[in-house]
Amino acid sequence: MNFKSPIKMARSTHYGNNYYVVYSSKVKRLCHFYSNLEYYNFLSLEINPNIDTFCEQPLKIQILQDNKLTYAIFDMWVKYHDGREELQEIKYESELHGNGPNSIRSKEQIRKEQQWCELNNIDFVIRTDKTIPLGRFFLNNASIMCARLRRYTPTEDKYYNPMIINMLQKNGTITIGALIDNNALPIGNELNHLCYMYEKGFIHMNIQNRPLDYKTEVSLCQN
Repeated sequence: MNFKSPIKMARSTHYGNNYYVVYSSKVKRLCHFYSNLEYYNFLSLEINPNIDTFCEQPLKIQILQDNKLTYAIFDMWVKYHDGREELQEIKYESELHGNGPNSIRSKEQIRKEQQWCELNNIDFVIRTDKTIPLGRFFLNNASIMCARLRRYTPTEDKYYNPMIINMLQKNGTITIGALIDNNALPIGNELNHLCYMYEKGFIHMNIQNRPLDYKTEVSLCQN
């Protein structure tokens, strides 16, 4: 499977949800998201170093259920660097329980998608507000990192990357401020370059538990 363009969807089909149009540096195009949770999921995928590419609203399926032809549209297709692929449905945890109209509609959609994926031997993942990283600091940090990745193209990575990796090999963990003090980052693009190295899987930064700033700790990725 290889999806490069999303299925065009009318905003009216997602009445009441927020709508986002944002450029992805990973897939090199504008992406469209129809709820806060879909956007949060995008942030987690965009900076994930294990992900090669993705596509929102990648596939509309038709499936026969109870002698009726019905359809569904997946929220996301993801391909990892190791070749694994999965189709995702993004739902709030509350939509997966109860007997209200939204819950019934969501559970029916998931039943269709799960059945189709089983028939086609494709991994199916339900991502919710309980499984997408939504911590107090993660979302803001991920948003900042995505913005920095959009406007940064490294030109001196062959010089700085080995220097940073060597310092981390010697020290184990070091703060962003210490890297700057040791002239290990390109002047004017200090945080931009670290965001780039994070997304490429060279380094790890503690973006879950504190703001992204000069006190943030940096370490080598453990492959």
